[in-house]
Amino acid sequence: MTPYLTRQKHAEERLGTALQQMNDAIRDVHKSGIDVDISTLTMHTPRGPMVQVDLKTFRAYDAPPVLRLVEE
Repeated sequence: MTPYLTRQKHAEERLGTALQQMNDAIRDVHKSGIDVDISTLTMHTPRGPMVQVDLKTFRAYDAPPVLRLVEE
């Protein structure tokens, strides 16, 4: 396997693991009574658009966000 394909495979595996961990964390947060708002951000790079995820959590009764993962 070429170094480029090896790098792509490794990156895909990391993304899959990260997605699983994020979903587990969202489930835990939801069980604790905190709502999660998920949105996407599109970053423009020399290779073209790159989508990133933005997460915000909200306590009960519309309290302000307690978590910000991506700064605007």
